[in-house]
Amino acid sequence: MLDFEDVDGCADSALTFLPALRAQTSPPASINDVKPQSANDIKVDKWNSTPLRKAAYAGLKPTPAPRRDLSGIWDAAGDATAGAAAGIQNTGAHEYPAVLEGNNAPPGGEPDESKIARRLPYTPLGEATLKAHRPTGTGVRSVPAVLGNDPVDSCDPPGFPRLELFEFRIIEIAQTGDQVILLNQFYRTWRTIWIDGRELPKNPEPRWNGYSVCRWVDDYTFVVQTIGLDERTWLDNAGRPHSSELKVEERFHRVDHDNMELTVTIDDPKMYAQHWFALNKFPLRLQPRGFDIREMYCSPSDTAEYNKQIGDPVVAPKGK
Repeated sequence: MLDFEDVDGCADSALTFLPALRAQTSPPASINDVKPQSANDIKVDKWNSTPLRKAAYAGLKPTPAPRRDLSGIWDAAGDATAGAAAGIQNTGAHEYPAVLEGNNAPPGGEPDESKIARRLPYTPLGEATLKAHRPTGTGVRSVPAVLGNDPVDSCDPPGFPRLELFEFRIIEIAQTGDQVILLNQFYRTWRTIWIDGRELPKNPEPRWNGYSVCRWVDDYTFVVQTIGLDERTWLDNAGRPHSSELKVEERFHRVDHDNMELTVTIDDPKMYAQHWFALNKFPLRLQPRGFDIREMYCSPSDTAEYNKQIGDPVVAPKGK
């Protein structure tokens, strides 16, 4: 199991960053003479912005990151133009996709995950709970949408850590004196991470997104520990389960000004025989300050209309 260390001392992470004073110089002859120094200097659409792709960073030289500062708007989906879109994770957590070699098996063709290349270390309870979940993505156990029992299909909150293990797209990180706030595009939800030195609760009432506290490993590595997560949620789109004993560790490492890496570790002894990495040094890219995050909600009225026009007619004949 992971050793979740004491987080005393986190309060000193609340730093005030003041802009450096620079001597005034003559303005350039033309705005075109100004070359971007970081992602913040690149223009984006003012509304419903599109994330910068790899090519936009080609001319930028790595510059140092500010100390103990994760604030900004970060893209986690990956370079979709290259066919990656790694943050979507439709077949399960990025490090453990629930697919066969070559992805030749049809959805719903396998009763379990015994044949996939990287199999998770399930306990007997974990294996049984997995089989009770009927995912609707594109993994080896997936079923048609109308036959699934994925909680998000009925507009239940995805919960944490699924916010980072499925439809992981744009996040905004904001820092205050006592908190770090993570604003997530998926379901337009947020999480509060306390940096005031408090300890995790001893007997927490379950929450969709749990209870989170932090510690700084160094000036560029921020570690978050989360417990108290509601058992009704799934870990990912492949239906991986968790219990109330789940502990999640996030390690945000800011590589430079425009790049950050995220590692997510799952520790749940009731469901898994050992802890495992769901994301391992997963890349996040800084977006310009003017980036406008698109809406991404689950709408019960849209779901009801889908069932009326498509879902119910498909299922009804089987009951006759």
